[in-house]
Amino acid sequence: MSDPGTSEPRPGPAPPEDPDSVAEAERVALRILAGAGQSAAALQRRLQRRGFTEDAAVAATAAMVGHGYVNDDALAQAIAARSRRTGHGRIRVASQLRARGVAHEAIAGTLGSVDAEAERATALEVGRRVWERSERVPWARRRDRVAGTLQRRGFDAETVHWVCRQLERDS
Repeated sequence: MSDPGTSEPRPGPAPPEDPDSVAEAERVALRILAGAGQSAAALQRRLQRRGFTEDAAVAATAAMVGHGYVNDDALAQAIAARSRRTGHGRIRVASQLRARGVAHEAIAGTLGSVDAEAERATALEVGRRVWERSERVPWARRRDRVAGTLQRRGFDAETVHWVCRQLERDS
C-alpha cells in the first residue's frame, strides 16, 4: 500500500494481445471515442501508443471515420464554436485544432467560415470587460491590459488595435 503523499505512476492499459488485430484496435478506438471526440490523427496516435501496429491503427481509424464516429470537420466546428462562446479568437482556435491533430483542410475550412464581424464583436465585449475592471488604472496601462488580454485570447493584431481604438473613442 502506498503513502497518500507519494505519487506512483498509474498503470496504463494492458498492451493488446495481438498488435496487428484491426478488430481489437476498433474496440479500443470505440472506448477512446466514448470518452471524447478525437481527430483522425489523434485517434491513430493513441492506438499506436496503446501498442497497435501502424497498419492496425490506420485501419481502425479509417473504420471509425467510415462509420462517422470521427469527423475532423465537425470536431473543428465544435471547437471553434466553443472558443467563440468563451471569447477566444481565430489564432487560438487554429492552435487548439493543430494541437488536437485536426487535418489542415478542416482547420482552413473552419477558420474560413468564421465571421469577421462576429469575431470583432466578441473581442470588443472581452475588451470592454477588461477596460471596466481597470477603471482606476491610467489610460495607457488600461489599453495595454486590454491589448495583452486580447492577444492571449488569440485575436489578431488588427482586431486588437480596432478594439483599443473603439474603447478609447467611447471613453
